[in-house]
Amino acid sequence: MRLKHLGLKEEDEMKILTVVGTRPNFTKEYAMSRALKQKGLHEVLLHTGQHYDYEMSQTFFEGLYLPTPKYINQIIKSGFHGDETAAMLMFIEQVLLKERPDVTLVYGDVNSTVAAALASVKLHIPVAHVEAGLRCEHFYNPEEINRRVTDSMSELLFPHIQSAYHSLIQENYPPDRIVLPGDIVMDSLLLVARDKQITPTRGDYHLMTLHRAENTNDPQKLESIVTAVIESGARILFLVHPRTKKALVQNSLMDRLHKAKNIEVLGPEGFVSFVKLLAGAHKVITDSGGVRREGYIFGKPVINISDFVWVPEMMAAGWSLLVGADRQRIVQAIHEFEPTGERPPIFGDGNAAEKIAAALVHRFGGP
Repeated sequence: MRLKHLGLKEEDEMKILTVVGTRPNFTKEYAMSRALKQKGLHEVLLHTGQHYDYEMSQTFFEGLYLPTPKYINQIIKSGFHGDETAAMLMFIEQVLLKERPDVTLVYGDVNSTVAAALASVKLHIPVAHVEAGLRCEHFYNPEEINRRVTDSMSELLFPHIQSAYHSLIQENYPPDRIVLPGDIVMDSLLLVARDKQITPTRGDYHLMTLHRAENTNDPQKLESIVTAVIESGARILFLVHPRTKKALVQNSLMDRLHKAKNIEVLGPEGFVSFVKLLAGAHKVITDSGGVRREGYIFGKPVINISDFVWVPEMMAAGWSLLVGADRQRIVQAIHEFEPTGERPPIFGDGNAAEKIAAALVHRFGGP
């Protein structure tokens, strides 16, 4: 029972502060909030404001019927990592001092995650990290830095895939601090599909997302990707992230997309709308780590237009193809990439949230 660090009595209700700030966090929270309620745990939800615009934030809360955050930081503006993280750190610290939770629950690898972890451990509040242990070979990648730093500050680690679990073991994290529950992304995806009666099919369009800085901040890569999808002639629904839209306009590429007969440019979608589009897609073209996994779970061939591989199991299974921003390889993949092997259940059984909630109760106490 971990209560002495807060000065709580054993009969007090266990309190969990969950920190969210971006689209991947919101989708994970959909499954996690349900599991915490089922365990009778008191969850306090904090929104760091990292995705502060309506399309990237509020539509997710409304579409998923997520609980309204008790605390929302509305002063964040996207900019330098230091400025953003510092603003969130100060906000989260004040909430922690007021709420004094038994544990802080963080997701993934965004700046909100590392800010919440640092603020918590400085106040002797333990951290539980969902999606711990994920590694890639690019040490200076911002997400890679956030993951490693957050893992080092976390008392309870929840890797979502076998390779992430092995990474933590190889890095000498104590086995009793590691729980392999599966991927909570799969939980949320399957819950939405069930609740909204969505059935995956191989449709007549490809679904595309593009938002990573290494693509949007590089005019040559951005132009190469845009040129490739237009040249492919394939019907593509392009969900345009706000950052991507700005980059496309600045590089005079948005007009080309609008004029292309095979490209339909859409804004960011709420999660339910996104799941419907994903379910009906023939293939997925993306640089998003989360969308890659969601595509795999729904049985879509995934064309990875990033240089980063975070889940090598998908490539090993033959369902994810790394093409980067190479124009010729993108066009070829759109027309020719078709997995023929089995699609193993590398992301678990769809009950990750329940296992995470049980592990939190076991380690930190609860009703």
